[in-house]
Amino acid sequence: MENILEIKGLKTSFLTSSGEVQAVRGVSFNVKKGEVLGIVGESGSGKSVTNMSILHLLAGTGKVVAGEIKFEEKELTTMGNKDIRKIRGDKIAMIFQDPMSSLNPLIPVGNQVYEMIEEHNPKMSREEIKKEVIRLFELVRIPQADKRYKAYPHEFSGGMRQRVMIAIALACKPDILIADEPTTALDVTIQDQIIKLLRNLQQEFGMSIIFITHDLGVVAEICERVVVMYGGLVMEEALVDDLFENPSHPYTRGLLQS
Repeated sequence: MENILEIKGLKTSFLTSSGEVQAVRGVSFNVKKGEVLGIVGESGSGKSVTNMSILHLLAGTGKVVAGEIKFEEKELTTMGNKDIRKIRGDKIAMIFQDPMSSLNPLIPVGNQVYEMIEEHNPKMSREEIKKEVIRLFELVRIPQADKRYKAYPHEFSGGMRQRVMIAIALACKPDILIADEPTTALDVTIQDQIIKLLRNLQQEFGMSIIFITHDLGVVAEICERVVVMYGGLVMEEALVDDLFENPSHPYTRGLLQS
């Protein structure tokens, strides 16, 4: 399989009043077309910052200071805002840990998915977009999709809100879906449902998924290959089965034992 995303020597820093904080210190890995790659590590290991760097979603003080991020041979680190916005959502989409903070509480969920489709498909009619929203809701297994269109985020459970976020992410049929701890805030049963849903959607659309987590159980369930991060560096990269059977780095062994 060929690579769809290549990251080489990525360094990302945050400039604070106390000086420069190096969050990512020379990370390199590839994502192949149609694979599910896990990025695992404890809080502060740099896994989320690495992926925020891809789409220029860093906080105001954050900056990519070195390295390359190539998506389909296009260099993302040097792209301007206008060009990266064409990639963001359309080619590479992202879902986050807490859907409540990602969804606008004042706008019905159907309208939020509608806006995403309208932004990237200006030639579609209002009726076509509404039909597409309902189709996406059905795709992510939201029951009574047509009736839930006008519901607000607070009327949904945590698991259903995460399904809405997945629908928004899939609205533009992205080539890569970055899932940043998407199941952490959910109870175990709902977690399992969301993982199965993502796996089914990935197989249906053939997209690549970067699945960020600190939970190796989740990695075993959904990922084919895994990158282990600690302190802003890659400690180890392996096929999931190999990692569990024969972890080569002491930090990975510690993670597995914990």
